[in-house]
Amino acid sequence: MLVIPHSHAKECGDINLPMTPAAGGGKETNMETSTSSENVRTAISMAQDDLAWIRASLEGLEIKGDHRHRIPGQLFDLSIEHHAGIITLISMATYASAFALVRCAFECFVRGAWIHYCASEQEIEAFVEKDTIAPKFGDLIKAIEERPEFSVKFLSTVKQSAWSAMNGYTHGGVHQVSRRLQGDYIEPAFNDDSLLEVVSFCRTMALIAFGQIGSLAGRSDLVDQATDRMKKA
Repeated sequence: MLVIPHSHAKECGDINLPMTPAAGGGKETNMETSTSSENVRTAISMAQDDLAWIRASLEGLEIKGDHRHRIPGQLFDLSIEHHAGIITLISMATYASAFALVRCAFECFVRGAWIHYCASEQEIEAFVEKDTIAPKFGDLIKAIEERPEFSVKFLSTVKQSAWSAMNGYTHGGVHQVSRRLQGDYIEPAFNDDSLLEVVSFCRTMALIAFGQIGSLAGRSDLVDQATDRMKKA
């Protein structure tokens, strides 16, 4: 059996970042990059509360040590950590880096669910020995959503609506470039709606990932509590 230890994350405040002219000269200045609005700060606080509850609830949970249980547990835990990183980065107004992590967090969750619920022993061994998952990402989701636990098809809905944007944010595509110019200055330009959307997504996915760890540990009570929190997200 594997035991999940308790961990603590430091809270981070606002920081100051330089503002660099894009073209045409102009004097270099500094801009305080505090989180955009009270709505965003409230959403961050609620997400931090969920993450604190998740960390406390993870302490001492035991899951089986075989690959079909351990590796998904590791990937779900990694997904939760990515979501915590996203929330921390947004609280620091480091928006572009936060958005770049969204795909990483989503992909970790999907890989974990596929390995636990769908992969053959040979496919699990290929991942362990060769770091290879043969099916395309969309096929992983399709296989997962054939399971009754995922019949609402939340994952495919996310992929259809947001996968292109996730890739753009992660790989420095037009989604990132278009949000890095304000007037004549190269600086982050993320509006509240996009920040709130990512914070809400992080809350939901972190709770879903935790629910999967709770299921691996045979703790239906924690799964139910995570579900209740999701309803408030």
